[in-house]
Amino acid sequence: MKKLIAALTLLLAFTINANAQDKKDLTTAEKGKKEALALSQYLGLNETQTADFERLFEQKHRTLEDKNLSQEKRDEVARIIEMKIAASISDDQMTKLRQNKELLKELITN
Repeated sequence: MKKLIAALTLLLAFTINANAQDKKDLTTAEKGKKEALALSQYLGLNETQTADFERLFEQKHRTLEDKNLSQEKRDEVARIIEMKIAASISDDQMTKLRQNKELLKELITN
């Protein structure tokens, strides 16, 4: 009986630890969705635009996951993402986004 309780306790401990780690590490899709939602709420984007930005940010995170990516390439990715954002929204919305430097930085880097 003691062995059974000990085994169940260990199983429970490992299960809780594994779940805690899963919650910390968001997938690229989840990161993309989170950033697209933040942008959408800030600028009042429609559903289609939000979905487009989800895919853009998901691709950004997939690209930036490469540990061998040089700083120059990371800077280039950030520049391209900013240009794609600017091309997808109005000038007024881009001006508003540039005023929120923290949000813009989070969207184009990370």
